[in-house]
Amino acid sequence: MNNNKQNTEKIGKDHFQKPNVYNQFLPFYETIKQQSLEAFQEICENLSRIIQLRELRPGFPLWSSKLQQFISLYGFCFTKIDHIKLIHLYLSVLSIPDLNYSNAKTCFDILDELLKFVFK
Repeated sequence: MNNNKQNTEKIGKDHFQKPNVYNQFLPFYETIKQQSLEAFQEICENLSRIIQLRELRPGFPLWSSKLQQFISLYGFCFTKIDHIKLIHLYLSVLSIPDLNYSNAKTCFDILDELLKFVFK
């Protein structure tokens, strides 16, 4: 727990790309910032594990929807490097042979969300 506070202090809001600006007006902003770091780390760990094990069902759609919820709640509250890693992760899923339609659609939806920010 103490290590997470140190990570929060090291990663200032200047390093995040485009966090949700409205969250800073909430009375519990520091808690939200900590929550967002923990949630993003959990999402990334689980997505990575699922891809490495090639066990897309049922975890891939679940954690992808959690990533979409994260982006809608917290904005792009992660670094540029993490953003690029997420894009590469979803592109690697698209290269899996015999990928079913629902997983491909999930990848395209997330990539659309991630690439909107890049090309704005």
